[in-house]
Amino acid sequence: MDKGVRCWAARVEKNRAEEVRKRLLKLDILNPRLKPFERNGFIYFPLKDQEKVDDILGELNVSVVAADFEERPERPKSLEEILSNKLPRELLDLLPSSYDLIGDIILVEIPHELKPYEKLVAEALMKLHPRVKTVLSKEGATRGAYRLREYRIIAGLNRFETIHREHGCVYRVDLRKAFFNPRMSGERIRVARSVSEGEKVLDMFAGIGSFSILIARKQPTATIVAIELNPEAYKLMLENIKLNRVEDRVKPILGDCREVLKQIHEEFDRVIMDLPHSSINYLDLALEKTKQNGIIHLYLVGVGRDPVEDARETVLKKVRGLGFDVDIFYARRVMEIAPRKSTIVLDLKVKCG
Repeated sequence: MDKGVRCWAARVEKNRAEEVRKRLLKLDILNPRLKPFERNGFIYFPLKDQEKVDDILGELNVSVVAADFEERPERPKSLEEILSNKLPRELLDLLPSSYDLIGDIILVEIPHELKPYEKLVAEALMKLHPRVKTVLSKEGATRGAYRLREYRIIAGLNRFETIHREHGCVYRVDLRKAFFNPRMSGERIRVARSVSEGEKVLDMFAGIGSFSILIARKQPTATIVAIELNPEAYKLMLENIKLNRVEDRVKPILGDCREVLKQIHEEFDRVIMDLPHSSINYLDLALEKTKQNGIIHLYLVGVGRDPVEDARETVLKKVRGLGFDVDIFYARRVMEIAPRKSTIVLDLKVKCG
């Protein structure tokens, strides 16, 4: 190899390389700034220094030798760092501070002032995230019963499909055909971890199956009925159920939950209502299908200076009007979706009805 940085190295047989790498990391003596290399069936790992490492490496049964290593290229830490010399200074403050990463796709909203430079911004995002293959611009809001939105490719490959990994689960996502929100990741794991053994769960607006599948993986004794209206999202859910090997625990159903549930004559321990803009309109159905002391995870939109209190008041008024009684034992803002407008989660315990 070409001359590079000369330092001490751990020389190990290739078949033991991964085992030794993990030990070196744990012992904090692997030099992360330099790239390991292979030569003649051996892997060479760069060490921070030789002081006090000979005895440790002797325990690992590896040799310590001197070798020349290539430096790892230093990754940029921010969009501003990448674009500081490419954009007018007054525009740097307008660079997007948040964006969605779904598999190897980034979704971003480009401010109007940055539109002439959107290609540069997208390419900078790909430098910041080397595994990303496509950058899409969000065009308008989600709309319609299927919660779809328009996207425009501004850099990378011409595609909208990807494989997204989250909390040990794998999901096939097609952004043209089905809604998926990576910002709900925290809520999905929170709900999944709260499910007890043997629970019957109803996922009223299941989408591609992200709530249902995660629950099935985290609580294998639970059974989940997952209803989805969008045929394309339903197809993706079927595929994702197989990918995650939870066919015996998740029962997918295609259709409008109000019609589907007319044919299901059982009550559930837990109901998930992840349809923030419309879920309140289905609250009567959820209350009817939830056991006494059962839980409803209700996602809805709150507005004003205190969106959580706005959502709480709206739900309590609706519940009382339906002749039910609930205890709201958990409430928080999940994300802001517009100025003075947020997605709120309320966890309801159904007391009686």
